[in-house]
Amino acid sequence: MKQLKKFKGTSIHISSANTALKETLKKGRKVKKKLDQIKDRNVKKRLKWIEYYHKTGNARKTCRHFGISPTTFYKWKKRYDNYGIEGLKDRNKRPYRTRKPEIEPEIEHLIITIREKYPTWSKEKISAFMKKYLNLKISPSTVYRVLKRYRLIERTQKLKSVFKKRKQKGKKNRTRRGLRADKPGTILIDVKYLYWCGKTFYQFTAIDKFTRIAFARIYSTKSSRNGRRFFKELEKFLPFKIEKVQTDNGSEFLGEFDEYLKKREIEHYFSYPRSPKTNAHVERFIQTTESELWMIEGTEPTIDEMNKKLLEYLMVYNFLRPHQYLNYKTPDEKFEDYIRSYQGVHHVLNLNKSLKRG
Repeated sequence: MKQLKKFKGTSIHISSANTALKETLKKGRKVKKKLDQIKDRNVKKRLKWIEYYHKTGNARKTCRHFGISPTTFYKWKKRYDNYGIEGLKDRNKRPYRTRKPEIEPEIEHLIITIREKYPTWSKEKISAFMKKYLNLKISPSTVYRVLKRYRLIERTQKLKSVFKKRKQKGKKNRTRRGLRADKPGTILIDVKYLYWCGKTFYQFTAIDKFTRIAFARIYSTKSSRNGRRFFKELEKFLPFKIEKVQTDNGSEFLGEFDEYLKKREIEHYFSYPRSPKTNAHVERFIQTTESELWMIEGTEPTIDEMNKKLLEYLMVYNFLRPHQYLNYKTPDEKFEDYIRSYQGVHHVLNLNKSLKRG
């Protein structure tokens, strides 16, 4: 008989029949400790199969309990008996014999040299180049393996990422909610497409956000050169200086157009893609010209005739047509009110003292 002291001054007698229980608990603690040390989930799962089998002594019952086939169980039991827990790990499934590359070092050197000279060329281009100029028939897949082995693919990707970062350094000035205007000189510009008998014309349109004075001209192409021409005509038309310009991201507002604004020291802002609300004022004016001019008068076969109609409409829009937003005043009256309210604002005025009335 053994004595186990549970409390001070008190003893409990445990018979030798409980020795087997103590041994089982001891083994259980060891198994738990092993499971905690093992991080591989598959090893833990297979070790549970083995421990359950040792507990029950019945392989078929173990298979039914865990839902595995006897073939699978005996395979892992055999490995466990031979190698212990290490035997329960997944083995490397790579074939013992692998196909070795048969390309000669000289060919590899040629591929590497071409890639370093032309880092953006694809495997197909390098393969075609070697066949055409070096009379060497190398498949694109072979070229790819060589490039990958020498990490030349990653190098090209790195070059592309560096180039992308360089492009981002010259980011466009953007406005998410549109430019604010508390005085004349903030211009919104956009382009509208016009169609006549299969021909396409382009209406460059501009509006001052503060006074709502608008201007438009029609051209045969939508180019940055025509964008620059339009802006020069706009400067002559407006009675005030242009300080800020907001456009979308079209190519007609880059190139010569953008360079001209920089030369004139005029701030150029771009709206975010798929954000028409930032250019809402000029979009609205384009709709107005469509409903009040082109739907009624119709388009003409020549640009000169359409520009003549458009200029006549601009005179009505800027000098005669009441605007609800302006408390039923005209844009010209809005500008005159601003001049009268703020005496001495000559820095706002252009060389023109008032709008040209045709």
